[in-house]
Amino acid sequence: MKNLACNRIFALITILMFASALLISCNKESNEINNNQFVDKLVELATQQYLNTPIVTAGDDETYSLNNNGLPDVYLASSSGFDTKVAANPLINCIKSVKLTDKQALEVRKALSVYEEHIQILMKNQREEFAKMEARFIAARKELISRAAGVKDREELEKKIIALKAEFEKAVKAFKEKNAPNLSAPYKTLITTLGTILEKRQWDAFTKCLTR
Repeated sequence: MKNLACNRIFALITILMFASALLISCNKESNEINNNQFVDKLVELATQQYLNTPIVTAGDDETYSLNNNGLPDVYLASSSGFDTKVAANPLINCIKSVKLTDKQALEVRKALSVYEEHIQILMKNQREEFAKMEARFIAARKELISRAAGVKDREELEKKIIALKAEFEKAVKAFKEKNAPNLSAPYKTLITTLGTILEKRQWDAFTKCLTR
């Protein structure tokens, strides 16, 4: 009887241990799924910001240009920005707001450094491409104005300039749509890495902050 009771207790303990392990595993998988969903959401949000960064004109000659070379602020997150006391970058502000431990801060800094290495080459290529676009359309605008010198019909000239700007915006949009996956890839890696560094409560606060 004693052995039977011991066997039952042992079996019960084994079942409880198995159930606990299964519950922990399920919770872990659930957290990973939720994290992945939020990663995709944050990446998509940044991509839309990238695609929708407006074209602006500046100066009397209405020079065509792009804010931050057409990049959303979150793409400009950097390790040096992380170390400044006052950070203007939204991603840096949000990651700092979750009160990192010293170890986490070190890991975040490393993740940002790796991200910078990848993104800087892509940013350089984009700046160069946009500079070429701007130069072409500025030259075309000057050519229109030069040909219209002395012409009374200024309304026709304005229509051509508006059409030229629309053509520039179309070219920029096409380039961005083609380039978006290149920029979102290292950003997704960064966000995924941050998800492994932060505790659940920190991750929840971080994602909430970044999606506000």
